[in-house]
Amino acid sequence: MYNTAGSLGDPNAYRAIFFEETQDHLANVEAILLRLAPEQPYLDDLNAIFRAVHSIKGSAAMLGCTDMAALTHLQESLLDLLRKEERPLEPDDVEAMLKAGDAVRSQALCHRGVAGEPPDSAPAEALLRRQLARPRTDAKENSPGPVLRSFAVRMAPLERPVPAEELDMMLGGLAEMGTVTDTVIENVPGGCVAFEVELEGTAADLQSVLSLLVAPELISIRKTGDGAPAAAAPVPPPFPTSASDEFFVDPDEFRQKRERLAQGSGPAQAPEAARDPGAAAEAPTTHRPRAEPAEQLALHVPDTGHIRVATEKVDLLVNLVGELVITEAMLARCGRLDDGAATAGLLESGLGDLSRHTRNLQEAVLAIRMLPISNAFSRFPRLVHELSTRLGKRVELKFAGESTEVDRGLIEKISDPLTHLVRNAIDHGLEPPAAREAAGKPAVGTLRLQARQQAGSIVIEVSDDGRGLDRARILAQAARRGMAIAPDAPDAQVWQLAFEPGLSTVEEVTDLSGRGVGMDVVRRNIKALGGAVEVFSMAGQGTTVTVRVPLTLAIIDAMIVAVGDATYALPLAAVMETLSVEPGAIHTLPGQGNTLRIRDAYVPVLRLADAFPPRKPSDQPGGIAVIVEADGTHAALVVDEVVGQQQVVVKSLEANFRKVPGLSGATVMGDGSVALILDVGHIVRIA
Repeated sequence: MYNTAGSLGDPNAYRAIFFEETQDHLANVEAILLRLAPEQPYLDDLNAIFRAVHSIKGSAAMLGCTDMAALTHLQESLLDLLRKEERPLEPDDVEAMLKAGDAVRSQALCHRGVAGEPPDSAPAEALLRRQLARPRTDAKENSPGPVLRSFAVRMAPLERPVPAEELDMMLGGLAEMGTVTDTVIENVPGGCVAFEVELEGTAADLQSVLSLLVAPELISIRKTGDGAPAAAAPVPPPFPTSASDEFFVDPDEFRQKRERLAQGSGPAQAPEAARDPGAAAEAPTTHRPRAEPAEQLALHVPDTGHIRVATEKVDLLVNLVGELVITEAMLARCGRLDDGAATAGLLESGLGDLSRHTRNLQEAVLAIRMLPISNAFSRFPRLVHELSTRLGKRVELKFAGESTEVDRGLIEKISDPLTHLVRNAIDHGLEPPAAREAAGKPAVGTLRLQARQQAGSIVIEVSDDGRGLDRARILAQAARRGMAIAPDAPDAQVWQLAFEPGLSTVEEVTDLSGRGVGMDVVRRNIKALGGAVEVFSMAGQGTTVTVRVPLTLAIIDAMIVAVGDATYALPLAAVMETLSVEPGAIHTLPGQGNTLRIRDAYVPVLRLADAFPPRKPSDQPGGIAVIVEADGTHAALVVDEVVGQQQVVVKSLEANFRKVPGLSGATVMGDGSVALILDVGHIVRIA
């Protein structure tokens, strides 16, 4: 997969770092592109994108990833003419660079071995070449090709003389890139260095180079004359490129080149590959099989199995392990002592320390798994950009609480439900600009994603200021599908109908919505995480969907119950109360099965021994009813004994055995036995 010919050292030593940096660069580039305003782009943003793409290109060429180097070279060429203001930024430029970023990301995943098939980069290349062929606005007769600009440069007053060799190298370098005339040199304290230069670069390029010699505040650069096309070159070749393509991108690179010139190697002897790290590579000429669509790649980035951990968290782990070693030594010493009373005191103290250190170590390890929810939120600006453009809507996306930390396993599982909610908000909730203005609203709709931590849960809200849910339409659809609900039911109950499979308020089925499956997927996935979904909506003002999920999926607080000789764990968040069941307290009602009266209400009863028969059933009458809640519905789960409450480590049944209805996992108890973790939602549905 890698062509290592001509590279220095073993590329495997740098490969992992390169791919991690590439993902970071691409994420930063996408974020900048999505906030760019084509009508008034910020030059620093274009330069930042250029630097990131240039870094990817150079490293990709060094490691032999020629397809990545070729594509980023085209992207770099487009960015170069935009940052030099040879023509204004267009929305099509942004789209072309976004598609190119998707293709480069796919290429990186393929080289890394995460993705199977190589992507087809031809569509992205075609978009870039089309934008590169656009006429330059400051060229004569709108001719394509590089544009020469003239600048009058003055550096004064000099605080101290500029070293003669450095001044000569600077002027010589400018002469290589263009034409230097009208040079005036008064290289003394208080003097000045002035000249005129004609070249392809911008004033910012000149400033970055001249700042190596004198302080920036002493430099004056004034543009003179009109731009003229230097040559007719509609689109640069894929690879390699001319030296001017890399004009003064990096001042350090410029200084190193001047040092090489000072040592006697003239510009004519400098090989093309020395000026362009990717010059030795050639662009692939064959089309490759088509990979996953770019829209999906933008949202579903495969997990690379790496997380970044703050050094403070690692230091805390090291300290806690040190404490455990000391405690282990103390307990070992207790085993060698003969004094019974002294040994008992030391043993009790040591076990107390062991318990405390174990709890602290558990919390520290969990903290390493915690990542900011911005890792999930960062995927949605691209989705909002794509959908709003496609639907002809104007949307402003706002975030709050991005620093809220959640379990890394939860981030991937929560992304799909949030994607459905964001898509629904844009497609169904937010109106087109004309409709919003007619309703007295701003033409730009607002979509908010905010997160906060509440007790042991993470609460995420997706809200919009759109049209809101249509109560009458939802009730009509429910009646058409035979769903029993009172016309005067409270709004909260009506809104829950939107999560029913097959129910949709959209009259026309499109490739985005209308089949009534999106919200059903949201609720099903959130329930699978042990969470809940709530909806609040007001007609004409918008809708807010609140998602509540556990903070971590690795460790939960549980109530331990026993049935016969079997032990089970119930998530404590689902337990409402426990009651002693007297003989004859359970009644059978027509059409409702077994029920238990709790105060003024009857709740359905499920004997856990009936759902999971134990090997040794208990012969005790009655039992204990554990009242559990799921989906807003209560049920009584009858068990033989409540053992207690404790934190349990969740182990996957599917990974170690198979999926079992009614069970969400397993855990290992303190005595080494295995306790099954009950799926409360499934049990309530059975009851």
